[in-house]
Amino acid sequence: MRLLKDNCLLKRVEKQEQDAINFGLCWESINQIIEQIQSECNEIKDAYEKGDITHLQEEIGDLIQAAIGIAVFCKTDPHETMLRSIDKFQKRYDAIVKMVHADGRKNLENQPLDVLMYYWNRAKLES
Repeated sequence: MRLLKDNCLLKRVEKQEQDAINFGLCWESINQIIEQIQSECNEIKDAYEKGDITHLQEEIGDLIQAAIGIAVFCKTDPHETMLRSIDKFQKRYDAIVKMVHADGRKNLENQPLDVLMYYWNRAKLES
């Protein structure tokens, strides 16, 4: 959790985004950013399928930067947004662990996606 521990990387990207906006290098609409995020996801998939780890890492970085960019565009604090997401995931994860154990399972290892989604959706309803 180095990113959240010292907050330096997140703040650096947020500053880059804000500097670009102040310079006039900015998105006109949220739809443009969403299209960029979708494009980055496609590039990640392509790099993954090719087994190109260097390119994959670059594209994942671009996606992270775009996610921070959309937070800045929407005038939300990226750090607070990320902390809320982490807390939400942790609550859902903890609920899933409880459910799985209550159902007599040790874990979800080697379970098909539909079983994972069953527990995930139940946890979403409870949170």
